[in-house]
Amino acid sequence: MKKRTIDDLNDQFAVYLEINRGYSKGTVENYHRSVFRLSTWLEARRNVLYIDEITSADLELFLGTLKNPDGTVFEPTTRHTIISGIRQFFRWAVKYKYLAYDISQNIENPKLKEQLPKSLSVEEALKMMNSAQKRKMHERDYLMTSIFLILGVRVSELVGMNLNDIHESKGIIRIRGKGSKERELTFTPKLIQAIDRYKPIRKRILEERNNKDEVALFVNEKHGKRLTRRGVEHIIEQIAQAAGVECNFNVSPHKLRHTCATILYNEGTADLLAISELLGHKDPSTSKIYTKIKQEKMRSVIESNPLNY
Repeated sequence: MKKRTIDDLNDQFAVYLEINRGYSKGTVENYHRSVFRLSTWLEARRNVLYIDEITSADLELFLGTLKNPDGTVFEPTTRHTIISGIRQFFRWAVKYKYLAYDISQNIENPKLKEQLPKSLSVEEALKMMNSAQKRKMHERDYLMTSIFLILGVRVSELVGMNLNDIHESKGIIRIRGKGSKERELTFTPKLIQAIDRYKPIRKRILEERNNKDEVALFVNEKHGKRLTRRGVEHIIEQIAQAAGVECNFNVSPHKLRHTCATILYNEGTADLLAISELLGHKDPSTSKIYTKIKQEKMRSVIESNPLNY
């Protein structure tokens, strides 16, 4: 069999994760980056290029290099991601017979401390929504903030939204989640009013930027193109700062997603199963036990969010 370099196989591995396993883009990039980090170290320090030349001892030595510039060890979450990527890579290599056995099988992931997700209070969430209404692009930014807080979507799901994903007559929006899995969520009257205010602004921007064929729901004002993940994060940070929301953590789209779930659980009528369905969580251990929540139940869950009123 032809000897295969680690980098060549890493590219194939990334395609496998995305196409065969349906992993999210972020996970694929993290795992690919982890294997690339390993291959770079192996070539520079061990003069190893080919996968069949790697030993368990090499992996142990590599793990010892997972440190910050000041010599402190990476946080457990960072080490966990890197090690998970490497272990998945070697399992895949054995499965497709690029290796005879898995040399990573004895590597242990660091134990992660269970941390409660950080979120805003109802009052702080309302401040965010009010602050968004005072911005130059308030129609877009208010809709964006409201979708995060009322529907609890991921930032990747929001930037991936297209205008035709919204079906106002049915009162639903189609969400493309992790692994290309789709779910339909209720678009409440408050969100429908917000989208109706934003549509003319979006249309004007696309006409002025000569980009009428753009399908993205959320576009930037400068170029009339789909907002990027970083662009959305920056907007949310600015909204939080202007709102005077003072927390012991950075306000991000992910924190707004947690805020939605926390408020629903504490203030609304949703149970944990309903919240899991809303957020697009798929837990294999429970999916065989519980039946899928019906659209009527999901509608009542979303409409119970006090931020709708």
